[in-house]
Amino acid sequence: MSKKVKMLLVASLVLNVLFAGVIMGNVFHRIGWRSASKHDDRVLAAKLSPEKYKLFTEVMGGARSECKQIRKQIRENREQVLGILTAPEFDEASFQREVDTLNDLRGQVADRLAVATLELARQFDPEERRLLGKYLERPPPP
Repeated sequence: MSKKVKMLLVASLVLNVLFAGVIMGNVFHRIGWRSASKHDDRVLAAKLSPEKYKLFTEVMGGARSECKQIRKQIRENREQVLGILTAPEFDEASFQREVDTLNDLRGQVADRLAVATLELARQFDPEERRLLGKYLERPPPP
């Protein structure tokens, strides 16, 4: 084999090993991340009584459904913000107005979830509130 063919073979082998490592790392990372997710309802269901878990699903499900329309508005508003940002002529006033609207919408979602959490906290004992707090922690980043 010529030196050129050997170099190509070695380069190909190195690139394939790196590519396989990236793929395997990504797969293992995703599997590990899902298992470590704080937002696993099954874990909460196993630790709460059936009545309290039913209350939890009703209250949080209601909050999520109420926030569904707001989240749709957030997506639309983000598109508007990005449109203003990427337009040939930058309109600072429009950008600021849309960002303020976006922040207001996000605040509405946070307020609704806070009300739902307060409603649950009133009916949970200290140990159940601890479990709720653990459930509501931010999941680890992907």
